[in-house]
Amino acid sequence: MEAKKAIITCKSCGEELTIDFNQASFSSQISILNGKKQESRTYLEVCPNCETVNTVTSENKAEWGNIKGPNVKMFMFSGLLSCFVILFIAVILIFFAFKGLGTVMDWVF
Repeated sequence: MEAKKAIITCKSCGEELTIDFNQASFSSQISILNGKKQESRTYLEVCPNCETVNTVTSENKAEWGNIKGPNVKMFMFSGLLSCFVILFIAVILIFFAFKGLGTVMDWVF
């Protein structure tokens, strides 16, 4: 699938830039309203003259090309997994902390 190429003018110096949606960096915004998922992407391109970051927002998936965006379910899974790992490490640390406290109490009393 062919991606769109947008021609914009730089915000600070006024030079024309071409943003290729297949090559540019982008950020995704996903919103769910009334059970309907809406996604938009903001493409970022740096001006070669003045180093200003210029943006173009697109809501049409046909313009985006073959680049896949972030997978929301994977973010949720990795967050849940990291919570379980943190809890597991905390339990191990607490176990050894009380074991060490017991050893100190045996020495003192």
